Amino acid sequence: MTIHRANPKICLFCLSNKLLHHHIKKVKLLTSLLIGSTYTFYRIILANPTSYHYWPDCRTQSLGIQEEGHNDLDSSKNENELDFSPITEKDDSDRFYSTKTSYKSPTKDYTLSSPPSGFKPICVQFLARHGSRTLTSHSYDIQTLKVWQLAKERNMLTHLGEQLKEDIERFMKENNQIGVGQLTELGRKEHSDMGARLVSRLPMLFSSSSTIEVVTSGKKRVVDSCQCFLSGLTRSQSSFQIKHEVPNKTLLYFHKSCSTYQNFKQTDPHIRKKIKEIKNLEQTRLLARQVLQRIYQDEFLQLLANENHANLSMENIDSINGTTRPNEVDAVLWLYAMFSVAPAHKESHLRNMLAKYFNREESNWFAYISDAQEYYIKGPSIKGTTATFDMARPLLIDFFSSIHKCIEDSSKAMVGCLRFAHAETIIPFASLLQIPCFSDQAVDLNEIYRYDNNSWRGAHISPMAANIQWEIYQNENDPHQILVRMLYNEMEVRFKDNCQSIAPDSYFYDFNELKRAYAPLLLLPNSELN
Repeated sequence: MTIHRANPKICLFCLSNKLLHHHIKKVKLLTSLLIGSTYTFYRIILANPTSYHYWPDCRTQSLGIQEEGHNDLDSSKNENELDFSPITEKDDSDRFYSTKTSYKSPTKDYTLSSPPSGFKPICVQFLARHGSRTLTSHSYDIQTLKVWQLAKERNMLTHLGEQLKEDIERFMKENNQIGVGQLTELGRKEHSDMGARLVSRLPMLFSSSSTIEVVTSGKKRVVDSCQCFLSGLTRSQSSFQIKHEVPNKTLLYFHKSCSTYQNFKQTDPHIRKKIKEIKNLEQTRLLARQVLQRIYQDEFLQLLANENHANLSMENIDSINGTTRPNEVDAVLWLYAMFSVAPAHKESHLRNMLAKYFNREESNWFAYISDAQEYYIKGPSIKGTTATFDMARPLLIDFFSSIHKCIEDSSKAMVGCLRFAHAETIIPFASLLQIPCFSDQAVDLNEIYRYDNNSWRGAHISPMAANIQWEIYQNENDPHQILVRMLYNEMEVRFKDNCQSIAPDSYFYDFNELKRAYAPLLLLPNSELN
């Protein structure tokens, strides 16, 4: 069943068949809105049962429409409603992984709109995060094993708890064999397939006379992602030229070199307070206890709750938390962080590791906490705060400069620039672009980021292999007429609110209008933002 929408500000659900009955009422509501209504039309597509895509629309909350799972957080749970029963449904696709979510390309049902008559593509500007990877450090497994060992010494493990050490060791063995922070087989495939889709979508760009620039941050997982992408790009067309630029950390790994941002991250009192407030929510504590009760006996949970131990340290785990001794919430956050990369693995017993220890509700809540940290530290953050994304301005300038280079190339040999980077690049860049109802919603200082008051989701903003693509089109009869379309994770999205497309129902923007709308962000201070 497909319901097509007329407005390009997408709210797209790809719902699994098993969730169909849950959404019957929503479908009826949407159907009723299509008749005699001025509201946005929505498109609902029943697709692959193992995946879904969601693009928020400003109207969804007022219409009572919620994203499956991500908005149904129940903050009213009390101690008597905790679910300590064994987890029977251990399917990784039924869990939430925040920014560690593996990439889901658009389904075959999804179609892009056609460019206006007379316009042809002349170049593409591309930015992507590396593909699915292993853990980038041993912090989480070491700290989790310290907690486990403490319980083991006191004979306070449950039957499931007895399995945890072996599971961690198997999980980390596989991580170590692949390499710390390196691409898995899935991560390689994500980029290879994406490269193949790009050349399939814009075949006219990649001819024997074409040249495309490629630049990375220099990190191995990023360089490997780039190589896999290029292998997919050249699978069916290999005659064009590839110009490899020197790795550019200043452009694509800027969070490490920007002193203003580093100072903000370490000293800003508001983000510390907000993240701590979320971690201290009663719902967080209750669900942490619910997870741990399956692993440890009650006496040990009381020990953690009281922080009545001195042989565990928070060192190098969570610099923004500010605590020195872990409690029950910290223990679950470590467990979640460790197993959140589980979907990157091929073997089912490793891929389903988070699903073994977290039920759907629990993974949803701890994904929310992970999202909150990403949101405040790298994303839109608190209203009036720009330090989290100001550092992405040179990258935006690079996009515009590269477009000008393509336009001014009379031979039309230069057909674009491919950039490969990190979540720390994608998230600030998306925030800087202010994509309506997607990456533009900063939260008031007197509120906290919540799923029911904000559409920002780590799984949609920066899953593994997240990508932002600008397609550039030129009028064949008037070369001065240039149009730009933006794809986010290969689906059409709008530019910022004050940027007008060429028509109300179009995703295409005049390049001059784009420059006007983003002009304040294209001027750098003398310090080049440190």
